[in-house]
Amino acid sequence: MKNAHSLEVLFEDQWIIVVNKPSGMLSVGFPGFHGKSAQDVLSDMKKSKGKVRIAAVHRLDRDTSGVMMFACTAEAKERIMNDWQEIVSERIYRCVCERDVDSALLPDSGTIDAPIAYNRADVGYVPKSSDRKALKDAEKAVTHFKLIERGKDFDLVECELETGRKNQIRVHMAHIGHPVAGDDVYGSIAKRAAGMPHGKQALTDRLALHARVLAFTHPFTNEPKRFETPEPTSFIKLVSIKKPVAAKAAAGKSATGKAGAEGTTGKAGTAADRSSEPSAEAIKIPRRQRGRQVKDGTVYGMEVKPSYGERPVRERKENIEDLTDLKPVPGKSRTKQIKGSSRFIPGK
Repeated sequence: MKNAHSLEVLFEDQWIIVVNKPSGMLSVGFPGFHGKSAQDVLSDMKKSKGKVRIAAVHRLDRDTSGVMMFACTAEAKERIMNDWQEIVSERIYRCVCERDVDSALLPDSGTIDAPIAYNRADVGYVPKSSDRKALKDAEKAVTHFKLIERGKDFDLVECELETGRKNQIRVHMAHIGHPVAGDDVYGSIAKRAAGMPHGKQALTDRLALHARVLAFTHPFTNEPKRFETPEPTSFIKLVSIKKPVAAKAAAGKSATGKAGAEGTTGKAGTAADRSSEPSAEAIKIPRRQRGRQVKDGTVYGMEVKPSYGERPVRERKENIEDLTDLKPVPGKSRTKQIKGSSRFIPGK
């Protein structure tokens, strides 16, 4: 096995190259990209052998690691891409999935058959049944999954692709309420969570998705080929720990309960004592006048009355004068001008 810029070569001949791509490396560069993609690294390796044009026949996301195949000739690229469904027999991924608060436990196995559409930002999603326009443009996508290990907040899941849409696993797992850990694009909060005990780096530095197996028939020799690389050990550590958000929520609830207990029997006095005292929260000040000085229960002419726990009853004013007999007082019109007082001179 060869290593170049942390890119591990698993197999190589005159037609194809199979590598183990690390997380954080692009499969193929793009205009304006000044780094080294997996395609660039392989092209540099082949410079000594003349003009060899390395071409990608499929892609992995930047933060996805695992087995990937490249073509060494234009003929190999065309043959592989045209006969991809017939040549490739197995594509298996391993990922760590979060469990949303409102989501049920992930079953031991299942199939997600849901079309995928893409918005203007090229982010995939499963359209609603009422969105006919999106359904019309959506592409068929099928993912088979199997639970490998169940944790408290994270599960290790094995996914096999029947179709190969962009971000298919990430979109499908998020669709059923179990987004891939570290995937903040499709709903994961593992990257944004702070205070992660023992294993913080495993949550914050990468997407927990790994292409484990790639099996195919060689396009020129017809030999069966199967390559497998295990997922990082950080995946197992991630499944064994508890999500900090749940711990923080529990701590918040306990703190609230403790504060409530202290409030009922603490130094502030008993509930009976406080019932006879005005509530500070009951004195509400309008937003525009907050922070201004309050004197004698008045905020710039607005009377503020303290509340004693009971809702005040609005007093009904009696002896209101009958205003129906009032007649309008004649007055001067504001729009009427006095003759000869205009400064406007026609023609000037």
